[in-house]
Amino acid sequence: MAETAVQRRTWFRKTLVVPTEHGAWSWLLVPFLTGALVGSLAGNPAPFSGMALVFTLIGGLSAYMSRQPATALLRIRRGRGRKADESLALAWTLGFGIVAGLCLLGLLALNRIALVALILPFAAVLVMYLLAARSGRAAMRALSMELTGAVGLALMAPAAYIAATGAVDATTWKLWALLAMQNALGVLYVRVRLADTHGRLASRRLLLGGHVAALLAVTAGAALSWWSWLAVIPFAGFLLRAGWLYTASRPVPNVKRFGFTEVGVEIAGGLLIAAGFLV
Repeated sequence: MAETAVQRRTWFRKTLVVPTEHGAWSWLLVPFLTGALVGSLAGNPAPFSGMALVFTLIGGLSAYMSRQPATALLRIRRGRGRKADESLALAWTLGFGIVAGLCLLGLLALNRIALVALILPFAAVLVMYLLAARSGRAAMRALSMELTGAVGLALMAPAAYIAATGAVDATTWKLWALLAMQNALGVLYVRVRLADTHGRLASRRLLLGGHVAALLAVTAGAALSWWSWLAVIPFAGFLLRAGWLYTASRPVPNVKRFGFTEVGVEIAGGLLIAAGFLV
């Protein structure tokens, strides 16, 4: 048993494999769930849609997780990490890349050619992270990088929709716009809450201004019949929450509970957005 644990530690290091961003998992999985629901129930499902969705989920997760060992590898080669971890970081980077590549081949075999259009923006986000890694941890944790990552992860919504329907239409980009805004607001809110917890300064004006702008944009879209008024509901709730946070410092008493609460909020928002395309 002890030997097994030691062997596991030699090939699996959490800091080398698992992304550390707060909320990043929900910013990927909720858009996927939303796009899959809308594509499967509101669109015209293409043949083998279930298999295509599985390939999309596994491929997207692998591509996303490849960033962690890739950035670790880059830091190691620049003398900022443990040299002994270099081969492990390289192995995980290649492993995730191979899985993502195989999933892409599977999607192409299922005639989901339209998904290729999403590879470039997703790859661009990955390259930006690698460039930030060259500048150090502070650059990677900058607000601009977190927002870029959150908006990039929202591409899982159109990816899932295309996987289910096999086509690109207006709904594809509407889903991305709504989920990208939801993810971005999540970044702003979580950063301020964590800053309050650690006694750091935070831009509350940006928090409130971002939420107001998002609500106005979603409301305008509903008025133009781009999407249902149901999509406005979560953004109105996000603004109320931002207003509550704007008025005073709100430290997080329990980080784990806070994380689960945020996941629940993201899921509720995604379900309301999906419902707007289904009614």
